[in-house]
Amino acid sequence: MFYGLLLFLVFTGCQQASQAPAQEENPLAIDAAAEDDHELIDELLFEKASCVRATSAQIATVDMGSTKKTSFLNECGRATAGSPWCQQLVRPNPNSISTFYCTYGSQQKHLLIHPDEKTWKYAYQAVNLMERLEANGVDITEIYNWWRPEPYNKNVGGAAGRHPYGTSVDVRFASKSHQLKAHLLLCKWRKQGELRALGYYSSTSLHFGIGDFTANTWGKSCP
Repeated sequence: MFYGLLLFLVFTGCQQASQAPAQEENPLAIDAAAEDDHELIDELLFEKASCVRATSAQIATVDMGSTKKTSFLNECGRATAGSPWCQQLVRPNPNSISTFYCTYGSQQKHLLIHPDEKTWKYAYQAVNLMERLEANGVDITEIYNWWRPEPYNKNVGGAAGRHPYGTSVDVRFASKSHQLKAHLLLCKWRKQGELRALGYYSSTSLHFGIGDFTANTWGKSCP
């Protein structure tokens, strides 16, 4: 009953918020906080306050990417030795599905594939890093973000300079200990030039910034 009422409030708020101008946000403050969006109640309240509807041109861009799903998955399979993680790259965060439909409408396919094929290599590299982490005993739960275009990115509270360009992937781990082990390994691989940015979140997630323009770390420094 509680979640039903909360979902009703979210979609009511989405309709109202779509008529209002977007509010200015501090991207750096939002990026660390909003990525813990597995906290369902906090996320739904955020959506209610800030959902912005996509324009027809923005929806057309998403639709163009969706037509390339088969090509993307085939190429990902070839680039990653058939990794099953490829399948999770093409769907947006399942915990943000209400934001997705608020942004694009209830009839939109729950898919986000960057239409520019030059960006796909970043997703493939992230999957290859995940496979290597698993080979080192790291337990991974899911990929929950790859391409996150505007205004969906803004609606989930994301910073403007990373996921909208398709350069990075967010990955959730089975526990803090697995997250910490993965962080140490990725710090090592970052020094070797295999990723540019590495973000550490207060949940059990990490940001793999394969092609991020800003080469940095945040949330936790590398040793």
